[in-house]
Amino acid sequence: MKQTQDDVNDAKVYLNGLGLGSISAAVYLVQKADFDPKKIHIFEQNPEMDLVGGSMDASTKIVDGKPVYFMRGSRMYEDKVYCCTKELWSLIPYDEYGSCLDDQERNREECDVDTVVRLLHADGEKDSGHDLGLGLVETVQMARLMAIPESAIPTDAKITDYFSEAFFRSNYWYMWRALFAFQPWHSAVEMRRYMRLFFHRMSDMEKMTSLERTRYTNYHSFVLPALRLLTEKGVNIHYGCRITDVDFKVSGEQRWIERLYLQTAAGEPMEAIEIRPHDRAFLTIGSIVSNHEYGSHDQPVSMKPPEKPGGGYLLWQKIVAKQPDLGRPERFLRDISLSRMMHFTVTFRGNLFERKFQWLVERQMGRQSPLPLTQSPWIMHLHTYRQPFFPGQAADTCVIWVSALGEDNKGQFVQKPMYECTGREMLEELLGHLWGDLDEDEKAELLETSYCVPCRLPYGISQFLPRADGDRPPVIPEGSQNFALLGQFVEIPDGIVFTTEYSVLGAILAIKGLVDSSIEPPAMYFGQHDPWTNLATAKAILR
Repeated sequence: MKQTQDDVNDAKVYLNGLGLGSISAAVYLVQKADFDPKKIHIFEQNPEMDLVGGSMDASTKIVDGKPVYFMRGSRMYEDKVYCCTKELWSLIPYDEYGSCLDDQERNREECDVDTVVRLLHADGEKDSGHDLGLGLVETVQMARLMAIPESAIPTDAKITDYFSEAFFRSNYWYMWRALFAFQPWHSAVEMRRYMRLFFHRMSDMEKMTSLERTRYTNYHSFVLPALRLLTEKGVNIHYGCRITDVDFKVSGEQRWIERLYLQTAAGEPMEAIEIRPHDRAFLTIGSIVSNHEYGSHDQPVSMKPPEKPGGGYLLWQKIVAKQPDLGRPERFLRDISLSRMMHFTVTFRGNLFERKFQWLVERQMGRQSPLPLTQSPWIMHLHTYRQPFFPGQAADTCVIWVSALGEDNKGQFVQKPMYECTGREMLEELLGHLWGDLDEDEKAELLETSYCVPCRLPYGISQFLPRADGDRPPVIPEGSQNFALLGQFVEIPDGIVFTTEYSVLGAILAIKGLVDSSIEPPAMYFGQHDPWTNLATAKAILR
């Protein structure tokens, strides 16, 4: 059916949730496609006063009259891989001085990363990371995986299928895992994609001078400014409701979404929305923060198994029940023991932690890359930031975030599995790894003047699970006339999941294919085609 100009002018766009995929699509529609913002509708299940942003949320609560900070994720950036993300930032006003990208560049100039202590081993042994720990065998294994065409990698192939045990004991693996949260049983395809796109940074694994962080949390640095932009432009954000199901119309090889079903946040049915052929529906499927559980300083997280997956997965399951070729959500839900991760956010009062940590790593807060604690049974990685990390944060307050991939293991200093520990016990384990000989008075002060919020994500790294062709649907499925799929569980050739880049690129591709064909995503950069990059990488491996 050919669209008329009247159809184009009258078209509406519908999106589910205020995750980065929907936010990016809305920003590009308004700022680059010149789409009427009043004809964009976003349905968000959280109430308006709650913070949104998917895995890039950030929040504050008051405990004993003082603010406590916490978040579900922390993202890092660099200048070549994150070109779509940075283009998005350039479209979002930040303050009177410019865009979110302008502020990001100012922040990098003011607080550049230049790591001295790259890893912390047993008994507090510092390691610069200068020696990547890769021998000839491991180097050949890496080169072989990068050289293999993706199509030649078998279904469900794991990283362990391509690397020996020595690789997983190398400094390179410890640092790699701290940056990207890979586990040995994860997908060889995803590992290959990351290795190809970050190849040009292998020579910088020691100092991490290319690493960038936002001034404040990701939420405050670009999610909240994006929401302000969309609201001011007149985009319709419907809080307290969600899209739960869709109806399709199929004619030959073409198909359309013709109806959206909605519920209130309390589960009450709402009036369905009829979707016309010239309207557009951009639906985020799956979620890495689905079914998350928070604990507290004095309470562990709940370990009650999810009765059913969260909204993003439920919607995907209902879509697939009607159109079976649109992915296989059960493949990413199949085994929580392979996809879970934990993390905790700590709010310190006073400057003791900040002073001691800066002395330990020989760098100011914010100039240190993620610190792998290589002997931690919980596989902890410490992320520190330029302070204040939250707007309005007091000068005598310090906020850090710790990710962990070994929740089943007993701690070295707290003899319990991580998931059984309170926030206080998690902090005690962290302090033991940082300073095994910590003075008892200092330890007591740090534990008594802090508050630790644990969080468990059952599907936090599920997008890395080994997979087969067809497990993830394309952004614009075959035959689609008016709908696209967004998020971390669509298939974008050569793209890397678990990044903002993947969500933003998916949104750009959806708009290019269904709204404005003149919009082009920035090209991906592959450093292995540059001879100087190859030389620098070879020198890094051999040193």
